[in-house]
Amino acid sequence: MKATTKDSYIESLLTAISGRDRAQCVAERSCTCCGGAAYYFDGKLSEKEYTISGMCQYCQDVVFGNEDN
Repeated sequence: MKATTKDSYIESLLTAISGRDRAQCVAERSCTCCGGAAYYFDGKLSEKEYTISGMCQYCQDVVFGNEDN
């Protein structure tokens, strides 16, 4: 899986905020938020979001307000 392309300033900012390199996390299939594995997604939209944010399904659910979590 490949991360979406972002300006280097944005990548640096995201790394400073999360403490993890987003592109590296996506390449390794890990989460930029919790550091856990990122192999399962509820659908294509969640998988696409992962390439943008680097967040696993659980973290996406927490951030975007999935009622199940």
